[in-house]
Amino acid sequence: MQRLLAGNDRLLANKTLHAQSLESIRQHAESQAPYAQVFGCADSRVPVEAIFDEDFGDVFVTRTAGNVLSEPTIGTIEYGVAALKTPLIVVLGHQNCGAVKAAVDAMKDPSKTPAGALGALVSALVPAAREVEDRGADICSAALEAHIRKTVETLQTSPVVSSAVAAGTLRVVGASYDLATAKVTLYR
Repeated sequence: MQRLLAGNDRLLANKTLHAQSLESIRQHAESQAPYAQVFGCADSRVPVEAIFDEDFGDVFVTRTAGNVLSEPTIGTIEYGVAALKTPLIVVLGHQNCGAVKAAVDAMKDPSKTPAGALGALVSALVPAAREVEDRGADICSAALEAHIRKTVETLQTSPVVSSAVAAGTLRVVGASYDLATAKVTLYR
């Protein structure tokens, strides 16, 4: 976690170390040995390697809109634990998440739930919005935190993840990225 946060500090100080290059791609073509996993949002403004100033092969990244879990997504994260032996999973949400806002809107007015698969994605976030609906103006930020915390808990119930946590070889944490400042904040 300290290495990820140090990379974020370098980004904030505008002193990044890792410029992406073809040479770097080639160096990692044969294998990978990431030191951490990040389960992030699919939002194009949340590029994990840039946020943490990391290079190719350093971080195993899984992304879905709104950090919504599915069986294949959990399987991808389990692969990182079982096959790549990553000792850290960071569930990284972000402020002003469109999926979380859509869930808050759908919670307030169910007719605003989109149809089809997008509606299923939004509906997966509605419980977090309901959990914090009394927060007033700060409901989206509170819903994000509630959802990220629940996602951490859900991942910790996976047999692969829970075994590694119990063995002391894995830590799962939640965090938020601020789009305006680029700062990552851990949820304690």
